[in-house]
Amino acid sequence: MSRIHVLSAQVRGKIAAGEVITRPASVIKELLENSLDARSNRVEIEIANGGKDKCLVNDDGEGMAREDAQLALHRYATSKIAAIEDIECIHTYGFRGEALASIAQISRFEMETSDGMMGTHIVAEAGEVKRVLDSERPRGTRIRVSDIFFNMPARLKFMKSADWERRLIVRLIKTYGMICPKVSFYLADADRELLNLPQVESSYRRAGMLFPRAVVDHLIEVDFQLGSTHITGLVSRPGLTVRHHLNYIYVNKRPVKYTRIYRALTEGYQNPRFPPAFLININVAPQFVDANIHPMKNEVRLKDERYILDLMLQVIKRAIRTKPLRVEHAVLPKAEDKGKIPTDFVQDVIMPYGEYEGAEAGRSADEFWQLHGTYILAQTKSGLIIVDQHVAHERIIYESIMHGRVHSQRLLFPITVELTPEEHRVYERTKNMLVEMGIEFKEFSSRTVVIDSLPADARSNREEIAGLFSELNALGDLAKEKGEVARVIACRGAIKAGQRLSHVEMQTLIDRLFATENPYTCPHGRPIVLRWTIDELAHKFGRT
Repeated sequence: MSRIHVLSAQVRGKIAAGEVITRPASVIKELLENSLDARSNRVEIEIANGGKDKCLVNDDGEGMAREDAQLALHRYATSKIAAIEDIECIHTYGFRGEALASIAQISRFEMETSDGMMGTHIVAEAGEVKRVLDSERPRGTRIRVSDIFFNMPARLKFMKSADWERRLIVRLIKTYGMICPKVSFYLADADRELLNLPQVESSYRRAGMLFPRAVVDHLIEVDFQLGSTHITGLVSRPGLTVRHHLNYIYVNKRPVKYTRIYRALTEGYQNPRFPPAFLININVAPQFVDANIHPMKNEVRLKDERYILDLMLQVIKRAIRTKPLRVEHAVLPKAEDKGKIPTDFVQDVIMPYGEYEGAEAGRSADEFWQLHGTYILAQTKSGLIIVDQHVAHERIIYESIMHGRVHSQRLLFPITVELTPEEHRVYERTKNMLVEMGIEFKEFSSRTVVIDSLPADARSNREEIAGLFSELNALGDLAKEKGEVARVIACRGAIKAGQRLSHVEMQTLIDRLFATENPYTCPHGRPIVLRWTIDELAHKFGRT
Protein backbone atom coordinates (compact mmCIF):
# COMPACT_ATOMS: atom_id res chain seq x y z
CA MET A 1 0.00 0.00 0.00
CA SER A 2 1.38 3.40 -0.95
CA ARG A 3 2.52 5.60 1.95
CA ILE A 4 2.55 8.77 -0.13
CA HIS A 5 -0.69 10.56 -0.83
CA VAL A 6 -1.87 13.92 -2.09
CA LEU A 7 -3.09 16.33 0.57
CA SER A 8 -6.64 17.54 0.28
CA ALA A 9 -7.32 21.06 -0.92
CA GLN A 10 -8.43 22.04 2.59
CA VAL A 11 -5.16 20.89 4.20
CA ARG A 12 -3.09 22.53 1.44
CA GLY A 13 -4.98 25.77 2.00
CA LYS A 14 -4.27 25.78 5.74
CA ILE A 15 -0.57 25.06 5.26
CA ALA A 16 -0.23 27.87 2.73
CA ALA A 17 -2.24 30.22 4.95
CA GLY A 18 0.15 29.49 7.82
CA GLU A 19 3.08 30.65 5.71
CA VAL A 20 1.46 34.00 4.93
CA ILE A 21 -0.61 34.71 8.07
CA THR A 22 1.18 34.03 11.33
CA ARG A 23 -0.52 36.51 13.70
CA PRO A 24 -2.90 39.53 13.72
CA ALA A 25 -0.12 41.85 12.55
CA SER A 26 0.21 39.67 9.42
CA VAL A 27 -3.49 40.22 8.69
CA ILE A 28 -3.15 43.99 9.11
CA LYS A 29 0.00 44.05 6.98
CA GLU A 30 -1.60 42.26 4.02
CA LEU A 31 -4.80 44.31 4.14
CA LEU A 32 -2.89 47.55 4.58
CA GLU A 33 -0.67 46.79 1.58
CA ASN A 34 -3.77 46.08 -0.52
CA SER A 35 -5.17 49.46 0.53
CA LEU A 36 -1.96 51.23 -0.45
CA ASP A 37 -1.83 49.37 -3.78
CA ALA A 38 -5.40 50.60 -4.35
CA ARG A 39 -4.14 54.21 -4.04
CA SER A 40 -5.99 54.96 -0.82
CA ASN A 41 -5.65 58.40 0.74
CA ARG A 42 -6.96 57.30 4.16
CA VAL A 43 -6.75 53.93 5.88
CA GLU A 44 -8.72 53.29 9.10
CA ILE A 45 -7.86 50.26 11.22
CA GLU A 46 -9.71 48.86 14.22
CA ILE A 47 -8.62 45.90 16.32
CA ALA A 48 -9.97 44.12 19.40
CA ASN A 49 -8.01 42.06 21.93
CA GLY A 50 -4.77 42.90 20.16
CA GLY A 51 -6.29 41.84 16.83
CA LYS A 52 -7.09 38.29 17.96
CA ASP A 53 -10.83 38.94 18.10
CA LYS A 54 -11.10 41.52 15.31
CA CYS A 55 -9.00 43.16 12.60
CA LEU A 56 -10.89 45.71 10.49
CA VAL A 57 -9.35 47.76 7.67
CA ASN A 58 -11.39 50.40 5.84
CA ASP A 59 -10.00 52.47 2.96
CA ASP A 60 -11.07 54.92 0.28
CA GLY A 61 -9.12 53.25 -2.51
CA GLU A 62 -10.20 52.05 -5.94
CA GLY A 63 -12.40 49.23 -4.66
CA MET A 64 -13.52 46.24 -6.73
CA ALA A 65 -16.40 45.25 -8.96
CA ARG A 66 -18.38 42.14 -7.94
CA GLU A 67 -16.63 39.75 -10.30
CA ASP A 68 -13.20 40.86 -9.09
CA ALA A 69 -14.31 40.73 -5.44
CA GLN A 70 -15.37 37.11 -5.76
CA LEU A 71 -12.20 36.14 -7.60
CA ALA A 72 -10.05 37.86 -4.96
CA LEU A 73 -10.81 35.10 -2.43
CA HIS A 74 -9.35 32.42 -4.70
CA ARG A 75 -5.72 31.50 -4.14
CA TYR A 76 -3.31 33.00 -6.68
CA ALA A 77 -5.95 35.43 -7.97
CA THR A 78 -4.34 38.83 -8.40
CA SER A 79 -4.57 41.95 -10.54
CA LYS A 80 -0.90 42.81 -10.03
CA ILE A 81 0.90 40.37 -12.28
CA ALA A 82 -0.26 38.28 -15.25
CA ALA A 83 2.77 36.30 -16.46
CA ILE A 84 5.97 34.81 -15.05
CA GLU A 85 7.96 37.67 -16.55
CA ASP A 86 6.05 40.16 -14.41
CA ILE A 87 7.71 38.80 -11.26
CA GLU A 88 10.91 40.43 -12.51
CA CYS A 89 9.24 43.86 -12.48
CA ILE A 90 7.14 44.28 -9.32
CA HIS A 91 5.69 47.77 -8.80
CA THR A 92 3.21 46.93 -6.00
CA TYR A 93 3.36 45.67 -2.41
CA GLY A 94 1.31 42.58 -3.19
CA PHE A 95 1.69 40.30 -6.19
CA ARG A 96 1.41 36.67 -5.06
CA GLY A 97 -2.40 36.50 -4.92
CA GLU A 98 -2.33 34.70 -1.56
CA ALA A 99 -3.26 37.28 1.07
CA LEU A 100 -7.07 37.40 0.99
CA ALA A 101 -7.40 33.66 0.38
CA SER A 102 -5.05 32.91 3.29
CA ILE A 103 -6.84 35.31 5.64
CA ALA A 104 -10.26 33.92 4.75
CA GLN A 105 -8.94 30.38 5.29
CA ILE A 106 -8.17 30.92 8.99
CA SER A 107 -10.92 33.32 10.11
CA ARG A 108 -14.49 34.52 9.84
CA PHE A 109 -14.23 36.97 6.96
CA GLU A 110 -16.40 39.83 5.69
CA MET A 111 -15.62 42.17 2.81
CA GLU A 112 -17.56 45.16 1.55
CA THR A 113 -16.17 46.80 -1.56
CA SER A 114 -17.26 49.17 -4.29
CA ASP A 115 -15.62 50.58 -7.39
CA GLY A 116 -18.00 53.53 -7.22
CA MET A 117 -20.58 51.79 -9.40
CA MET A 118 -21.75 48.71 -7.50
CA GLY A 119 -21.18 47.57 -3.93
CA THR A 120 -20.55 43.94 -2.97
CA HIS A 121 -20.70 42.27 0.46
CA ILE A 122 -19.05 38.84 0.78
CA VAL A 123 -19.21 36.65 3.91
CA ALA A 124 -16.87 33.66 4.25
CA GLU A 125 -15.80 31.26 6.99
CA ALA A 126 -12.71 29.03 7.00
CA GLY A 127 -12.22 29.77 3.30
CA GLU A 128 -15.78 28.88 2.25
CA VAL A 129 -17.94 31.65 0.82
CA LYS A 130 -21.30 31.71 2.64
CA ARG A 131 -23.08 34.72 1.11
CA VAL A 132 -22.64 37.30 -1.65
CA LEU A 133 -24.91 40.33 -1.22
CA ASP A 134 -25.43 43.81 -2.59
CA SER A 135 -23.93 46.62 -0.53
CA GLU A 136 -24.41 50.35 -0.30
CA ARG A 137 -21.04 51.90 0.35
CA PRO A 138 -18.82 54.57 -1.22
CA ARG A 139 -15.82 53.75 -3.35
CA GLY A 140 -13.26 51.73 -1.43
CA THR A 141 -12.99 48.51 0.55
CA ARG A 142 -13.80 47.49 4.11
CA ILE A 143 -12.61 44.09 5.39
CA ARG A 144 -13.43 42.66 8.81
CA VAL A 145 -11.51 39.59 10.02
CA SER A 146 -12.79 37.93 13.21
CA ASP A 147 -11.65 35.01 15.38
CA ILE A 148 -8.25 34.49 13.79
CA PHE A 149 -7.14 30.82 13.83
CA PHE A 150 -10.49 29.69 15.27
CA ASN A 151 -10.15 26.56 13.10
CA MET A 152 -6.41 26.09 13.79
CA PRO A 153 -6.10 25.54 17.56
CA ALA A 154 -2.44 24.51 17.29
CA ARG A 155 -1.59 27.93 15.84
CA LEU A 156 -3.93 29.76 18.21
CA LYS A 157 -2.19 28.56 21.37
CA PHE A 158 1.11 30.09 20.20
CA MET A 159 -0.39 33.58 20.07
CA LYS A 160 1.07 36.00 22.62
CA SER A 161 -0.74 38.43 24.91
CA ALA A 162 -3.06 41.09 23.53
CA ASP A 163 -0.57 43.79 24.60
CA TRP A 164 2.24 42.10 22.69
CA GLU A 165 0.16 41.67 19.53
CA ARG A 166 -1.09 45.26 19.81
CA ARG A 167 2.47 46.62 20.01
CA LEU A 168 3.40 44.71 16.85
CA ILE A 169 0.46 46.29 15.02
CA VAL A 170 1.32 49.79 16.26
CA ARG A 171 4.90 49.31 15.09
CA LEU A 172 3.62 48.07 11.72
CA ILE A 173 1.40 51.12 11.14
CA LYS A 174 4.28 53.42 12.06
CA THR A 175 6.49 51.60 9.57
CA TYR A 176 4.11 52.26 6.67
CA GLY A 177 3.14 55.67 8.03
CA MET A 178 6.74 56.85 7.85
CA ILE A 179 7.25 55.87 4.19
CA CYS A 180 3.75 56.97 3.07
CA PRO A 181 3.39 60.42 4.69
CA LYS A 182 0.75 61.55 2.18
CA VAL A 183 -1.62 58.80 3.36
CA SER A 184 -3.69 59.32 6.50
CA PHE A 185 -3.66 56.44 9.03
CA TYR A 186 -5.96 55.84 11.99
CA LEU A 187 -5.65 52.95 14.47
CA ALA A 188 -7.95 52.15 17.40
CA ASP A 189 -8.29 49.23 19.78
CA ALA A 190 -11.66 48.73 21.50
CA ASP A 191 -12.65 52.36 20.82
CA ARG A 192 -9.34 53.62 22.25
CA GLU A 193 -7.34 55.66 19.76
CA LEU A 194 -3.78 54.39 19.39
CA LEU A 195 -2.58 56.37 16.37
CA ASN A 196 -4.02 59.23 14.36
CA LEU A 197 -1.68 60.34 11.59
CA PRO A 198 -3.02 62.98 9.22
CA GLN A 199 -1.55 63.51 5.76
CA VAL A 200 1.73 65.45 5.71
CA GLU A 201 4.20 66.38 3.00
CA SER A 202 7.28 64.50 4.13
CA SER A 203 8.65 61.68 6.26
CA TYR A 204 10.39 64.32 8.38
CA ARG A 205 7.03 65.85 9.27
CA ARG A 206 5.63 62.39 10.02
CA ALA A 207 8.62 61.66 12.28
CA GLY A 208 7.70 64.77 14.27
CA MET A 209 4.34 63.15 15.08
CA LEU A 210 5.80 59.86 16.26
CA PHE A 211 9.16 60.55 17.87
CA PRO A 212 10.51 62.90 20.56
CA ARG A 213 11.89 66.27 19.55
CA ALA A 214 15.31 65.26 20.90
CA VAL A 215 15.46 62.65 18.12
CA VAL A 216 13.74 64.57 15.34
CA ASP A 217 15.93 67.66 15.72
CA HIS A 218 19.00 65.50 15.06
CA LEU A 219 17.64 64.19 11.76
CA ILE A 220 19.02 65.12 8.34
CA GLU A 221 17.03 64.63 5.15
CA VAL A 222 18.98 62.83 2.41
CA ASP A 223 18.10 62.77 -1.27
CA PHE A 224 20.62 61.55 -3.81
CA GLN A 225 20.17 60.04 -7.27
CA LEU A 226 22.72 58.46 -9.56
CA GLY A 227 21.41 56.76 -12.67
CA SER A 228 18.44 54.55 -11.76
CA THR A 229 19.39 54.43 -8.05
CA HIS A 230 17.67 56.99 -5.85
CA ILE A 231 18.41 57.06 -2.10
CA THR A 232 16.11 59.12 0.10
CA GLY A 233 15.20 59.30 3.77
CA LEU A 234 16.40 60.57 7.13
CA VAL A 235 19.59 59.95 9.12
CA SER A 236 20.68 61.28 12.49
CA ARG A 237 23.78 63.30 13.13
CA PRO A 238 26.57 61.64 15.12
CA GLY A 239 26.31 62.03 18.86
CA LEU A 240 22.65 61.08 19.27
CA THR A 241 22.34 59.51 22.74
CA VAL A 242 18.57 59.22 23.03
CA ARG A 243 16.86 55.84 22.98
CA HIS A 244 14.58 55.51 19.98
CA HIS A 245 12.89 53.10 17.59
CA LEU A 246 13.52 55.09 14.43
CA ASN A 247 15.29 52.42 12.34
CA TYR A 248 13.48 51.78 9.08
CA ILE A 249 14.83 50.24 5.89
CA TYR A 250 12.83 50.19 2.65
CA VAL A 251 13.52 49.04 -0.88
CA ASN A 252 11.18 50.71 -3.38
CA LYS A 253 9.07 51.76 -0.36
CA ARG A 254 8.72 48.13 0.78
CA PRO A 255 9.70 47.63 4.47
CA VAL A 256 12.40 44.98 4.53
CA LYS A 257 14.80 43.18 6.81
CA TYR A 258 18.22 43.62 5.25
CA THR A 259 21.17 42.93 7.54
CA ARG A 260 23.79 44.16 5.09
CA ILE A 261 22.10 47.53 4.73
CA TYR A 262 22.01 47.92 8.51
CA ARG A 263 25.69 47.01 8.78
CA ALA A 264 26.57 49.54 6.09
CA LEU A 265 24.61 52.20 7.98
CA THR A 266 26.46 51.60 11.25
CA GLU A 267 29.75 51.49 9.35
CA GLY A 268 28.98 54.96 8.08
CA TYR A 269 28.82 56.11 11.71
CA GLN A 270 32.00 54.18 12.55
CA ASN A 271 30.11 51.70 14.76
CA PRO A 272 28.81 54.18 17.37
CA ARG A 273 28.06 53.28 20.97
CA PHE A 274 24.42 54.29 20.48
CA PRO A 275 22.69 53.19 17.28
CA PRO A 276 21.84 55.99 14.84
CA ALA A 277 18.27 56.91 13.93
CA PHE A 278 17.49 56.38 10.29
CA LEU A 279 14.87 55.93 7.61
CA ILE A 280 16.44 54.82 4.34
CA ASN A 281 14.50 54.13 1.14
CA ILE A 282 16.50 52.70 -1.75
CA ASN A 283 14.67 53.15 -5.04
CA VAL A 284 16.00 51.06 -7.92
CA ALA A 285 14.52 49.75 -11.14
CA PRO A 286 12.15 46.86 -10.23
CA GLN A 287 14.09 44.41 -12.40
CA PHE A 288 17.08 44.85 -10.07
CA VAL A 289 15.13 43.66 -7.00
CA ASP A 290 14.07 40.10 -6.21
CA ALA A 291 11.02 40.41 -3.93
CA ASN A 292 9.86 36.82 -4.42
CA ILE A 293 11.95 35.24 -1.67
CA HIS A 294 9.39 34.53 1.05
CA PRO A 295 5.55 34.64 1.23
CA MET A 296 5.80 37.34 3.92
CA LYS A 297 7.49 39.62 1.32
CA ASN A 298 9.69 41.26 3.97
CA GLU A 299 12.95 40.04 2.45
CA VAL A 300 14.43 41.15 -0.86
CA ARG A 301 17.71 40.81 -2.71
CA LEU A 302 19.37 43.63 -4.58
CA LYS A 303 20.97 42.34 -7.77
CA ASP A 304 23.72 44.97 -7.66
CA GLU A 305 24.05 44.98 -3.89
CA ARG A 306 27.72 45.96 -3.51
CA TYR A 307 27.39 49.02 -5.72
CA ILE A 308 24.19 50.19 -3.99
CA LEU A 309 25.56 49.71 -0.47
CA ASP A 310 28.75 51.58 -1.33
CA LEU A 311 26.71 54.41 -2.80
CA MET A 312 24.43 54.55 0.26
CA LEU A 313 27.45 54.60 2.56
CA GLN A 314 28.95 57.56 0.72
CA VAL A 315 25.63 59.43 0.78
CA ILE A 316 25.28 58.97 4.54
CA LYS A 317 28.89 59.91 5.31
CA ARG A 318 28.57 63.08 3.24
CA ALA A 319 25.30 64.05 4.94
CA ILE A 320 26.41 63.56 8.54
CA ARG A 321 29.72 65.35 8.01
CA THR A 322 28.50 68.47 6.27
CA LYS A 323 25.10 69.46 7.68
CA PRO A 324 24.85 71.47 10.92
CA LEU A 325 22.58 70.67 13.83
CA ARG A 326 19.04 71.93 13.25
CA VAL A 327 18.30 73.02 16.83
CA GLU A 328 20.41 73.40 19.95
CA HIS A 329 18.54 72.61 23.17
CA ALA A 330 21.21 73.50 25.70
CA VAL A 331 24.01 76.00 26.18
CA LEU A 332 27.24 74.31 27.26
CA PRO A 333 29.37 75.98 29.96
CA LYS A 334 32.18 78.17 28.73
CA ALA A 335 35.68 76.77 28.97
CA GLU A 336 36.71 79.44 31.46
CA ASP A 337 33.80 78.68 33.82
CA LYS A 338 35.04 77.40 37.14
CA GLY A 339 33.50 74.44 38.97
CA LYS A 340 31.98 72.87 35.88
CA ILE A 341 29.19 70.42 36.55
CA PRO A 342 29.51 67.10 34.67
CA THR A 343 26.72 66.65 32.12
CA ASP A 344 27.02 62.87 31.82
CA PHE A 345 25.10 62.04 35.00
CA VAL A 346 22.09 63.83 36.41
CA GLN A 347 23.01 62.87 39.95
CA ASP A 348 26.60 62.30 40.96
CA VAL A 349 26.09 60.69 44.35
CA ILE A 350 25.28 57.00 44.25
CA MET A 351 24.16 56.85 47.88
CA PRO A 352 24.83 58.54 51.21
CA TYR A 353 28.06 57.40 52.79
CA GLY A 354 27.83 55.91 56.24
CA GLU A 355 27.76 52.76 58.26
CA TYR A 356 25.25 50.04 57.49
CA GLU A 357 24.51 46.92 59.44
CA GLY A 358 24.27 43.53 57.83
CA ALA A 359 27.58 43.39 55.97
CA GLU A 360 28.69 39.87 55.23
CA ALA A 361 30.28 38.33 58.30
CA GLY A 362 34.03 37.96 58.03
CA ARG A 363 34.60 40.47 55.22
CA SER A 364 37.79 42.46 55.48
CA ALA A 365 36.45 45.99 55.23
CA ASP A 366 39.49 47.50 53.57
CA GLU A 367 39.93 44.94 50.80
CA PHE A 368 38.10 46.02 47.61
CA TRP A 369 39.02 45.99 43.93
CA GLN A 370 37.01 46.93 40.85
CA LEU A 371 37.36 44.78 37.72
CA HIS A 372 36.71 46.46 34.33
CA GLY A 373 34.55 49.08 36.02
CA THR A 374 31.83 46.44 36.42
CA TYR A 375 32.59 43.91 39.16
CA ILE A 376 33.66 44.49 42.76
CA LEU A 377 36.02 41.94 44.29
CA ALA A 378 36.05 41.69 48.07
CA GLN A 379 38.25 39.50 50.25
CA THR A 380 36.55 37.51 53.02
CA LYS A 381 38.01 35.38 55.77
CA SER A 382 36.90 32.23 53.93
CA GLY A 383 37.84 33.32 50.41
CA LEU A 384 36.58 35.79 47.79
CA ILE A 385 33.28 37.28 46.62
CA ILE A 386 32.56 39.01 43.30
CA VAL A 387 29.64 41.43 43.15
CA ASP A 388 28.01 42.76 39.98
CA GLN A 389 27.75 46.45 40.86
CA HIS A 390 24.75 47.20 38.62
CA VAL A 391 22.44 44.47 39.90
CA ALA A 392 23.62 45.04 43.47
CA HIS A 393 22.55 48.68 43.29
CA GLU A 394 19.37 47.61 41.51
CA ARG A 395 18.44 45.38 44.50
CA ILE A 396 19.10 48.25 46.94
CA ILE A 397 16.89 50.71 45.04
CA TYR A 398 14.14 48.12 44.48
CA GLU A 399 13.81 47.25 48.16
CA SER A 400 13.88 50.90 49.24
CA ILE A 401 10.96 51.57 46.86
CA MET A 402 8.98 48.49 47.86
CA HIS A 403 9.41 49.21 51.60
CA GLY A 404 8.53 52.89 51.25
CA ARG A 405 11.98 54.11 52.29
CA VAL A 406 12.64 56.09 49.13
CA HIS A 407 13.30 59.83 49.28
CA SER A 408 13.29 62.33 46.44
CA GLN A 409 16.31 64.40 45.54
CA ARG A 410 15.73 67.55 43.50
CA LEU A 411 17.76 67.80 40.30
CA LEU A 412 20.07 70.72 39.79
CA PHE A 413 19.11 70.67 36.11
CA PRO A 414 15.54 69.38 35.49
CA ILE A 415 15.10 67.07 32.53
CA THR A 416 12.58 67.80 29.78
CA VAL A 417 11.16 64.70 28.11
CA GLU A 418 8.92 64.77 25.05
CA LEU A 419 6.77 61.64 25.03
CA THR A 420 5.33 59.68 22.14
CA PRO A 421 1.53 59.14 22.20
CA GLU A 422 2.02 55.62 23.64
CA GLU A 423 4.48 56.85 26.27
CA HIS A 424 2.15 59.69 27.28
CA ARG A 425 -0.67 57.21 27.85
CA VAL A 426 1.49 55.11 30.16
CA TYR A 427 2.62 58.31 31.92
CA GLU A 428 -1.01 59.18 32.65
CA ARG A 429 -1.58 55.68 34.07
CA THR A 430 1.52 55.57 36.25
CA LYS A 431 2.32 59.16 37.26
CA ASN A 432 0.75 58.91 40.74
CA MET A 433 2.67 55.70 41.41
CA LEU A 434 5.90 57.26 40.14
CA VAL A 435 5.51 60.23 42.50
CA GLU A 436 5.23 57.78 45.40
CA MET A 437 8.48 56.20 44.18
CA GLY A 438 10.39 59.47 44.26
CA ILE A 439 10.01 60.73 40.68
CA GLU A 440 8.33 64.13 40.50
CA PHE A 441 7.10 65.91 37.36
CA LYS A 442 5.71 69.09 35.99
CA GLU A 443 3.52 68.95 32.89
CA PHE A 444 4.75 71.38 30.29
CA SER A 445 2.51 70.83 27.27
CA SER A 446 0.30 68.14 25.77
CA ARG A 447 3.08 65.49 25.63
CA THR A 448 6.02 67.16 27.36
CA VAL A 449 6.92 66.62 31.01
CA VAL A 450 9.72 68.08 33.10
CA ILE A 451 11.32 65.74 35.65
CA ASP A 452 12.69 67.75 38.56
CA SER A 453 13.21 65.05 41.24
CA LEU A 454 14.50 61.48 41.27
CA PRO A 455 14.94 58.87 44.01
CA ALA A 456 17.93 59.89 46.13
CA ASP A 457 19.67 56.58 45.42
CA ALA A 458 19.30 56.83 41.63
CA ARG A 459 22.26 57.48 39.39
CA SER A 460 20.77 57.98 35.96
CA ASN A 461 21.98 59.73 32.85
CA ARG A 462 19.63 61.64 30.61
CA GLU A 463 19.27 58.81 28.16
CA GLU A 464 18.10 56.45 30.89
CA ILE A 465 15.49 58.92 32.10
CA ALA A 466 14.24 59.57 28.55
CA GLY A 467 13.84 55.82 28.00
CA LEU A 468 11.89 55.22 31.23
CA PHE A 469 8.45 55.65 29.70
CA SER A 470 9.29 53.56 26.65
CA GLU A 471 10.12 50.65 28.96
CA LEU A 472 7.03 51.24 31.08
CA ASN A 473 4.95 51.19 27.91
CA ALA A 474 6.46 47.82 27.01
CA LEU A 475 5.05 46.40 30.27
CA GLY A 476 1.49 46.69 28.95
CA ASP A 477 -1.05 45.85 31.68
CA LEU A 478 1.79 45.00 34.07
CA ALA A 479 2.43 48.75 34.37
CA LYS A 480 -0.37 48.73 36.96
CA GLU A 481 1.74 46.56 39.30
CA LYS A 482 3.96 48.40 41.78
CA GLY A 483 6.59 45.65 41.75
CA GLU A 484 6.95 45.72 37.95
CA VAL A 485 7.28 49.52 37.84
CA ALA A 486 9.76 49.40 40.74
CA ARG A 487 11.91 46.93 38.78
CA VAL A 488 12.06 49.32 35.82
CA ILE A 489 12.97 52.31 38.00
CA ALA A 490 15.59 50.30 39.89
CA CYS A 491 17.22 49.10 36.68
CA ARG A 492 17.17 52.58 35.15
CA GLY A 493 18.47 54.24 38.31
CA ALA A 494 21.23 51.78 39.19
CA ILE A 495 24.88 52.47 38.44
CA LYS A 496 25.95 50.95 35.15
CA ALA A 497 28.59 48.50 34.08
CA GLY A 498 31.78 50.38 33.23
CA GLN A 499 31.23 53.11 35.86
CA ARG A 500 34.27 53.68 38.05
CA LEU A 501 33.62 53.73 41.80
CA SER A 502 35.72 55.09 44.60
CA HIS A 503 36.85 52.86 47.46
CA VAL A 504 34.23 54.40 49.76
CA GLU A 505 31.49 53.90 47.16
CA MET A 506 32.40 50.24 46.75
CA GLN A 507 32.39 49.67 50.51
CA THR A 508 29.04 51.44 50.95
CA LEU A 509 27.49 49.49 48.08
CA ILE A 510 28.58 46.15 49.56
CA ASP A 511 27.40 47.06 53.05
CA ARG A 512 24.01 48.22 51.84
CA LEU A 513 23.62 45.17 49.63
CA PHE A 514 24.03 42.77 52.54
CA ALA A 515 21.55 44.84 54.57
CA THR A 516 18.78 43.97 52.07
CA GLU A 517 16.37 41.09 52.47
CA ASN A 518 17.72 39.26 49.40
CA PRO A 519 21.29 40.25 48.57
CA TYR A 520 21.89 37.33 46.21
CA THR A 521 19.50 37.95 43.27
CA CYS A 522 18.39 41.13 41.55
CA PRO A 523 14.67 41.98 41.11
CA HIS A 524 14.76 40.30 37.68
CA GLY A 525 16.28 37.11 39.06
CA ARG A 526 19.91 37.55 38.00
CA PRO A 527 22.66 36.56 40.46
CA ILE A 528 24.37 39.41 42.31
CA VAL A 529 27.14 37.63 44.23
CA LEU A 530 29.54 34.85 43.29
CA ARG A 531 31.79 33.40 45.98
CA TRP A 532 34.75 31.06 46.20
CA THR A 533 36.28 29.59 49.32
CA ILE A 534 40.03 29.18 49.80
CA ASP A 535 39.56 25.43 49.40
CA GLU A 536 37.74 25.85 46.07
CA LEU A 537 40.46 28.12 44.74
CA ALA A 538 43.17 25.73 45.91
CA HIS A 539 41.43 22.90 44.08
CA LYS A 540 41.23 24.90 40.85
CA PHE A 541 44.96 25.66 41.05
CA GLY A 542 45.79 22.02 41.71
CA ARG A 543 46.92 22.60 45.29
CA THR A 544 44.63 19.87 46.65
